[in-house]
Amino acid sequence: MDAYDGDADSGVLARLRRPPAETGRDLAEVLADIEAGSEGGILHPSGGHLSYIPNAGQFTAALGEFLAAGLNRYTGIAYCAPGLVAIEHSVVDWMTSLFGLGPDAAGVLLSGGSMANFTGVVTARSVKLGDDFTRGRIYLTAHTHHSVAKAARLAGFRADQIVKVAVDEDRHMDPEALREAIRADRAAGHDPFLVVASAGTTDTGAVDDLHAIADVAAEEGLWLHVDGAYGGFFILTDRGRSRLDGIQRADSLAVDPHKGMSLPFGSGAVLVRDESALVDAHLGRGAYLKAEDEYMGLRDIASLGPELSRPFRGMSVWLPLQLHGVAPFRDALDRSLDLAAYAYDRLKGIPGLEKVWRPDLSIVALRFADDEVGRKAMERVNSERKAHLSPTIVEGRFVLRIAVLNRRTTEEHIDHVVEVIAETLA
Repeated sequence: MDAYDGDADSGVLARLRRPPAETGRDLAEVLADIEAGSEGGILHPSGGHLSYIPNAGQFTAALGEFLAAGLNRYTGIAYCAPGLVAIEHSVVDWMTSLFGLGPDAAGVLLSGGSMANFTGVVTARSVKLGDDFTRGRIYLTAHTHHSVAKAARLAGFRADQIVKVAVDEDRHMDPEALREAIRADRAAGHDPFLVVASAGTTDTGAVDDLHAIADVAAEEGLWLHVDGAYGGFFILTDRGRSRLDGIQRADSLAVDPHKGMSLPFGSGAVLVRDESALVDAHLGRGAYLKAEDEYMGLRDIASLGPELSRPFRGMSVWLPLQLHGVAPFRDALDRSLDLAAYAYDRLKGIPGLEKVWRPDLSIVALRFADDEVGRKAMERVNSERKAHLSPTIVEGRFVLRIAVLNRRTTEEHIDHVVEVIAETLA
């Protein structure tokens, strides 16, 4: 299967944007429109999809979404569908245990890392600053996912309240620079309250020194939020657990099952060490609702996050885990680590590559001596459609990324990309 299906048909796009008619259409005609609308763009099931953060998809998870939609039960309030709420809580409990957040931890399934980061920021703001947050300061790096800065803006923070901390040569946050920035801001009358570390950046896959950052956060009294949307689930593997050591010290954590577990888009989660912090930041009760936010020991999911109306997200995570167990997900992530290491070993000796970053997890980033040659190499790879790559910009320079997270990716896909890059540089 090709990794890229070409440009979309403008006529099809125009047809699909037509408003509905008063009377229905033939099913075959509608299905033909859906098929046509699915053509063009990146083909996520392809093992050659090595751009952005790949997602291969899971049939059993799709079945879970079908069942959830068919049941159409409301899971925001526990007494409305207690059994289904128990399913969703079981998924979150598994995650909080997996990351070692302790017995008082809780979380909520959300649409993805953006909402998970937003919920983490709002919870940190509630705990550390209360209602007066005009002098608050948030610390991150230039490589922190842009959804964090967006979350801060949505949470009411100005751009000047976000402080970018220096990084080392391999794009990890510098703990000493963090400490200095916090102390300088505090001396200037600001309220440092939140540091956001990365457990795998989208740019280069870098994992910050989580223990060192947790030390600074603890010493300075800051909330530690870890963005593990891409890299978090590598904790299922021995190598990932070692690389992510320190993540268990987070006050809050964003993870995306739709990345590391290849579940349907819309599967994200925020996990928080202290359930009461999450509830205090998000609890809201209408007069038409029961006064209590628990039922038979089940916390209302609506009390744990920003949504009242919400889909039943638990089934698309719970069903694959029940049917397959955890082992296949671990094996797929181990395979991604192996293939990233394989790509790094093949690339590091190629003349004309100025730097190849050793992968912390499964993203290999490479910088060319000549940026234009790098762009040309990417265009050649993508034009052949066997693989698809995406770039980023690091300190004003073009950087090409090979992101391995698709269980269908093989050495053959990596070899093809490496050969095209080598030929372009020859």
